[in-house]
Amino acid sequence: MKKNQEIYAAIALALHEFMGNNVHDEESGKITIAAHPTQWNGYALTMTEHP
Repeated sequence: MKKNQEIYAAIALALHEFMGNNVHDEESGKITIAAHPTQWNGYALTMTEHP
């Protein structure tokens, strides 16, 4: 009997999420990429073709 209850619970949860009830936040759909200078991409650490 417990196995059937687990199956029903899984189906109910899947339907709940499918209907859009599991949305955490609204996304704007815009992607912004900005350069962020760090030591990893610094000029002094870049490799040249022929040292």
